[in-house]
Amino acid sequence: MAKKASFFEGFVALTRRRDLAMRLIGASAAWFLMDFAYYGNTVSSPLVLHAVAPSESLMTETLTQLAIFAIAAVPGYFVAAAMMDRMGRKTIQILGFAMMALSFAAMAAIPGIEKLIYPFLVVYGISYFFTEFGPNATTFVYPAELFPVAGRTTGHGIASATGKLGGFVGIFLFPILLSSGGLLAAESMAAAVSVLGILVTVFMLPETKGKSLEELSTEPPRS
Repeated sequence: MAKKASFFEGFVALTRRRDLAMRLIGASAAWFLMDFAYYGNTVSSPLVLHAVAPSESLMTETLTQLAIFAIAAVPGYFVAAAMMDRMGRKTIQILGFAMMALSFAAMAAIPGIEKLIYPFLVVYGISYFFTEFGPNATTFVYPAELFPVAGRTTGHGIASATGKLGGFVGIFLFPILLSSGGLLAAESMAAAVSVLGILVTVFMLPETKGKSLEELSTEPPRS
């Protein structure tokens, strides 16, 4: 029976090679940034929707939020599953972060968009679609493919835990930003975080499409 590696042994296996350490940092940072923007917006959705339509009832806001998830977010998952092996993890993650950044920037920068309920909801829905057809799908897949067996579960655990830390920070900061600076402050921050997600993906994560776990584990370190 194979010997079980401890967390410390897995961590050493990931950090003694420069390329694996870079992948660990990249996967963790991407998950942190995605969860920051995603959970910040999701948990604060009632506040965001109330800022757009303050006269609507709580029931209307809740149903609107449910409709956004059903129409925009859920299809994004299915498209991601269908296209993951065709487009590649890296391409989908970059595309997702890019469209999130554009959507958040539009909500922050277009004058009076909070008074244009239906255009706002369309942009808000687009942000959710490309979150699911993007980093909210790929950040789960990437850590399972990037690391050798000796450190695979350790790497996935570190990346996942870092993501949850990002979610905590986003949930904490978004209500503060909304109350102090409105949609401009909150969505500008989400847009900036999404741009950082693009940079992390481009410069720190390889494309894993079409490669076996054995190939990815034995790839030579980058110079």
